[in-house]
Amino acid sequence: ARSLPVALAGWLPLLAVGLVAAAILVVVVDVGLGLDPVHLAALLGIVALAVAAFTALVQLCRVAFGVAGNAVALVLLMLQLTSCAGIVPLPTLPAPFRFLHPSMPMTYLVDGLRISISGGPSDRYWRDMAVLAGFLVVALAVTTLVVVRRRRWTVERLRPQLQLEL
Repeated sequence: ARSLPVALAGWLPLLAVGLVAAAILVVVVDVGLGLDPVHLAALLGIVALAVAAFTALVQLCRVAFGVAGNAVALVLLMLQLTSCAGIVPLPTLPAPFRFLHPSMPMTYLVDGLRISISGGPSDRYWRDMAVLAGFLVVALAVTTLVVVRRRRWTVERLRPQLQLEL
């Protein structure tokens, strides 16, 4: 099989589970808790795109770093949660998190959620969607490149060093 289908085959099950979980979350928050978003379609759109982008980033971490990729994804999640200004206002964040703020995908998810739930400028919503789509495309492209690289055999992979114990 070609590298792109191999890369997508590892990501698509994660995407499917994530989309189902996101749909359940939106229904529970809307119907069960009475959220009543201003733009329900926009809310569903940004949540679906965020699921796709975040699962693609997690898949990239797993493919690139193996078992350690789960830890890398967890660290990335923690950095995003602290720098996205979803819990604490941006001006009150420590300087390192303010620096990370514009480069984290969750920043754009939080902004898009605010706009779709309570209203706001649609140009910012579409910017948030474009940034999340960019993270998705880049993560899938880099995952495919990692798969291509991992499928090449090298002398080191064919003949690993033997350690002799005396």
